[in-house]
Amino acid sequence: MKKTMQSSIWKKLKAAAPAHLAADPRNSRNIEDMIDIDSVLAHTQTLAVLPFTDQSVKKRLAHYCEGVAEELLNTLATVKDLKVIPRTASFHFDSERHDPVLTGSRLGCGFLVTGRLKESTHGLRIAVRLIETGEGEDIWSGSFNPRVENVYATQQEIAGTVAQALGLPAPEPALQEPAVDPRAYDFFLRGLCYFAKNTTQDVVYARQMLKQAIEIEPEYGRAWAGVAYTYGIEYMYFNASNVNLSEVGRTSKKALKLAPGLAQSHLASGIAHCMKHGYKSAERDFSAAIRLKPGNFNPWYFFGRAKVHEGDLARALKLFDYASKVRSEDYQSVLLQAQLHISQGEQDRALAVTREGIRRVRAVLDRNPRDNRALNMGAFALLRLGETQKATEWMLSSLENAAMDSIIQYNGACFFSLAGQVDRALDCLENCLVKVGNINREWLVHDSDMDNIRYHPRFAEIIRTFPE
Repeated sequence: MKKTMQSSIWKKLKAAAPAHLAADPRNSRNIEDMIDIDSVLAHTQTLAVLPFTDQSVKKRLAHYCEGVAEELLNTLATVKDLKVIPRTASFHFDSERHDPVLTGSRLGCGFLVTGRLKESTHGLRIAVRLIETGEGEDIWSGSFNPRVENVYATQQEIAGTVAQALGLPAPEPALQEPAVDPRAYDFFLRGLCYFAKNTTQDVVYARQMLKQAIEIEPEYGRAWAGVAYTYGIEYMYFNASNVNLSEVGRTSKKALKLAPGLAQSHLASGIAHCMKHGYKSAERDFSAAIRLKPGNFNPWYFFGRAKVHEGDLARALKLFDYASKVRSEDYQSVLLQAQLHISQGEQDRALAVTREGIRRVRAVLDRNPRDNRALNMGAFALLRLGETQKATEWMLSSLENAAMDSIIQYNGACFFSLAGQVDRALDCLENCLVKVGNINREWLVHDSDMDNIRYHPRFAEIIRTFPE
């Protein structure tokens, strides 16, 4: 995203667990002051999980390979003293066709977990390796033969064995969840795979998969949380329709009822409240999500976004700083800090943070040159640093890769307006096909990024097509 209400990049921009503490009116301390982030991030080992390899005869297990690896990654992330590289970095590498020493160096990790899946007579066969990246040698390997309905439990077993091989404590106990129909779990994993691609259409595909899981298992709390999250993400980034706004509220309530101990349920609820400007309720939910999973990036990040919308820039800065520490390769939380420093007149700090953000963007593009969000946000940062030619190249690549993505087109309009390229700015603005994020005609009229094109005859015609 690209905008805030204060600065030009922003606006486009019964609990079994301790969640009840966040709602306690006697608890007046901010969550970021209650959690020792350095303690949360302290680790003695660093590990990456690569997507597993599909060895089924008809290559029908691709979604299982990715989904099982992601769930294993999430479980290992709860192990004390173990830093786990997020999938946004590790899933660009292949479990079979990789040099463990080189991969470990590029990911900055001492260990890799790789795996293979194939069908067996009664279910699946999962083969797993734990590799030390210094010499590229296995320090543990094993195989498991679960029935499909027991795959989730097997993932917990694998995570515990990996932790033991590293001399670390077992993962935190998994959230107790009723056993689900294997077909529902299959659709759930398919939904995870689509959602991770982070495009407009893939968010919709993910929702369709998760809804099919719910049709089979109507009380599947994790699937309800996933559906709610897709509505929230679509509303914020792609299409701020009333339907999406209503559905993120309805489905997040259902997720909280069915899975109150799941951080994702509170995260989706926090996004829903934020979108309706219910900032106190959003704070309660984001704080609950952080308490449940303080090492999870998303609650810190979206809580920071909420505080920007609320106008509390100082607190937003601290939340973004925590988010950037929790996910040390993330550029978004860093570049948004730069915008807040600009809003507060702290130009030197803004430039310093921008340079760090660009360093992270380049690392992401080194792994995935077509990462549109990195290209898009990075282009604005390069423009701020005076690297206009490279900034323009990145923005044009972003637009070419996502010609039908309205938020990319809107950001392109803002970028080219700021760069003084009037015709390109107006062309991008015309290409916004649906209502963009939270942007409406009133916002567009007052968007300072548009000052260079505001009095062009085409601008007046274009804004008449935007909703009130």
